[in-house]
Amino acid sequence: MGQLMPILKPAGYRANEPLFFREPIFESNAVPVVAFGVDEGDTIMYQGATDEADYQVKLPAVKEEALKNLAAIKTSLDLQPMGNTQIAFVMGSEYACEKILDKSFMKDLAVRVGSASLMVGIPFKGTLIATDANGDQRLRFPVVVKKCFEDPQNDPISDKVFLVRDGEIVAMAGEDIKNEVNDSFTIAEHGPTNNYRIDLKSTDIDGLTKDINVSFQQIILMLMDRKVFGGEIHYHVNPKMLPTEELFLKCLSYVKQLEANEVAQTLIHTSTGSYARISFFYNKEQVAPLL
Repeated sequence: MGQLMPILKPAGYRANEPLFFREPIFESNAVPVVAFGVDEGDTIMYQGATDEADYQVKLPAVKEEALKNLAAIKTSLDLQPMGNTQIAFVMGSEYACEKILDKSFMKDLAVRVGSASLMVGIPFKGTLIATDANGDQRLRFPVVVKKCFEDPQNDPISDKVFLVRDGEIVAMAGEDIKNEVNDSFTIAEHGPTNNYRIDLKSTDIDGLTKDINVSFQQIILMLMDRKVFGGEIHYHVNPKMLPTEELFLKCLSYVKQLEANEVAQTLIHTSTGSYARISFFYNKEQVAPLL
């Protein structure tokens, strides 16, 4: 008799089937999804619901059973030194990449790698790759994952990198070192300088204000982890917003508010030795503060 298992699939898999049991592994449109099916050895019997009410009732129980079965799956671990850190290769099972969903396993893997936070890649079926999220290989790691994805040894899953902390997926990255990707903004670290760029997708002032505050908080958390910072945070406003005087004055007010935030600046300085200097750009031109 087969076992109910979680099965990772590429982003968008069966997205047009609302009653098919699936969910993203992180809140973004670009991430893999986990489907649920009974593994019969030579075939997978995927699960779904008869209607919306049935979906809401059954999915939690299906997910719980599948994750319980996943926890019992045994894998092999190969730790390879690279620079001053280690790269972990989890293999030995067709469900190795699904182990990113196994919180206890990921906590233990973090201990084995020697880091509280992991960068994790699941490029193709049967392989999970992880390293210290704050180690000297963190800027190369997304490139490695993407190369594995583009030349897969099995069914491809994702070219993205996931930040896992305390067994939970908390952020997503990619080859261009984007540490946070969602529908409202992206955060990217410039490796040579350790400065940050935020591309804002908001098209109105209210959305802009919210996204700036949320992204600034996320940067603070990353800096407290990484302890390295070049001192510059560059916000790039969505060019779909009209270049009005009101917009540019608002950007200047954001600069003053963020730089005057004593709690945030103290946290950043205590962690990295630098204070944050904020700039806003529109169509690549700096608009606040004016040069």
